[in-house]
Amino acid sequence: MTISSIELNDIREAFTVLSDIICENWEGAEEPTPSMISKAVLQLFEVLSRSESTSLQPDDQQIKPEEIQELGEYGLALFEEMSSYAADMGLNDVAEQMEDLTFPFAVWLARKNSEIKNIAPVVNALTRKANQIEDTNLLKQLYHYINEIIDNLSPSITQDLEKTETRHPWRILIINRAIIATRSHDQELMTRAFDFLIEQLPEEAALFFEEGVEQMYLIDYPEHVKDLMQRYYLLHGTSRTLH
Repeated sequence: MTISSIELNDIREAFTVLSDIICENWEGAEEPTPSMISKAVLQLFEVLSRSESTSLQPDDQQIKPEEIQELGEYGLALFEEMSSYAADMGLNDVAEQMEDLTFPFAVWLARKNSEIKNIAPVVNALTRKANQIEDTNLLKQLYHYINEIIDNLSPSITQDLEKTETRHPWRILIINRAIIATRSHDQELMTRAFDFLIEQLPEEAALFFEEGVEQMYLIDYPEHVKDLMQRYYLLHGTSRTLH
């Protein structure tokens, strides 16, 4: 299993392959049709590719940061819509692969300092990708990609969460990052992820460390990983907070 490329051209090529399958199987009449959406996405890529050019461009052809952000948000929505069309047609693998493109696209946007507002499909894609990866080095790479996205999230995503919103994408993202850090066996990444989890989601953190200690022995993690998880459990675990 490899990490998806963050190059815009590679994302576009993957989109084109999946889009062709969706368009070929489409028999509906409602609009916008998959063909219309596909055309819009390819035009979007064409405009965004200007930001990749190293040559000087006339002022009227240069793409501004606010335009990248607006187009990026539009692009994430179009990926989501194409994924929905594929799912409606029973093309479940294609639907997932289309949604999976939102993750490298979000990382690309983050590298352009674009504020990311729509993270639901990105978190879905991340969850699938993390479940497919066993290599600790790839998990470390995935962890750093997540950091890039977190650093560029809209403040509206992280604020005013109700405690009952346990399936909110922001909560899932924080917990998934802690899981990925644990599976990477990297103590530094674990410490950063755990501390952030405690800061952002103290209630979930307590349960996370309790369940984490249980997993340590079911999966037989390395001793240094077990020790760190045990330390956080003793300091922040559910049992301790109940006494």
